[in-house]
Amino acid sequence: MYDRVTALEIIDRAFDEQRACATCGSPTVLRSEGDVVILVCSALDLAPEAGILARIGDFLMPHTRRVVIDFGEAIAA
Repeated sequence: MYDRVTALEIIDRAFDEQRACATCGSPTVLRSEGDVVILVCSALDLAPEAGILARIGDFLMPHTRRVVIDFGEAIAA
């Protein structure tokens, strides 16, 4: 288990390392999904119902989405 200071340092380091999506250059944001903190591309919120070409493009060149810390499994990226 992580204490608050360690968890915040891991999260801050991940955000500092990748402030923009590697694919499209949009800013990245941190999200909490249950016990998991994830760094994701902010452009993923803009087109939730993308067409077939956009979905193929996302498959070939995926936007940034990586687990930063998983409190449930006590794993840090």
